[in-house]
Amino acid sequence: KFVPGRGFTNRTTMAKAPMATPQAYFDTLAATAAVLLLKAFLVNMLIVRASLSASIARHPEDKNFPTRSFFSTVMVTFGPGTTSDFWNRCTNNLRNILENEPMFIIIAYVYGVVTVASPTATVLLKLFVVFRFIHMLCHIMLPAQPFRALAWLGATGISVFMAVQVLMLKGSLLALGSKDLSILKGEL
Repeated sequence: KFVPGRGFTNRTTMAKAPMATPQAYFDTLAATAAVLLLKAFLVNMLIVRASLSASIARHPEDKNFPTRSFFSTVMVTFGPGTTSDFWNRCTNNLRNILENEPMFIIIAYVYGVVTVASPTATVLLKLFVVFRFIHMLCHIMLPAQPFRALAWLGATGISVFMAVQVLMLKGSLLALGSKDLSILKGEL
C-alpha cells in the first residue's frame, strides 16, 4: 500500500529490528572505563610520590636528576604515604589493577554486544567500580583482610558472571566440527 509522504508500507512483511543493548549500558561502561583509568592514574601518582619521598629509584637516573627537588615539592613528598612500605603497597595494587580491570572492560563490552543487557547489567558495572575502589583502599590505606579479599571476590564474581553469559550464548562457536578438524590436519 502506498502512503503519500511515507512510500510503500506493508506492515505484515516488515521485519522487526533485533533487540539490542540499551545505550545507557554503553554510556555507563564508558564512564566505568574512565573512572577506572583515573583510579589507576591516581595510584601511579602515589607511587611517584612515595618513590620521591622514600628515595626509591627504579633506575640509576632516578636518584639525582636536575628537577628532582621541583618534583618533590609538586608531589608533596612529606606526611603519610611516604614510606617504602607504602610504595610497595601502591606498586602491588597497580599490578592488580592492570591484571583485572582491562579484562573486565573487555568482557563487559563483549557482554553488551552479545547479549541484550538488562538494567541490572548497568548496576553490575557500577558495583564493579565500587568493589575495585574498596579493594584499592584496603590494599593501600587500610591493610585489612578479609575486606580486600571480599572486594576482589565481588568484582571477580561480576567478571566471571559476564564471561559465563557470553560463553553460554556464543560458546558453541568454539566447538570444532568435522570440517574444522580436517583444516587442522591440513586436509581440505
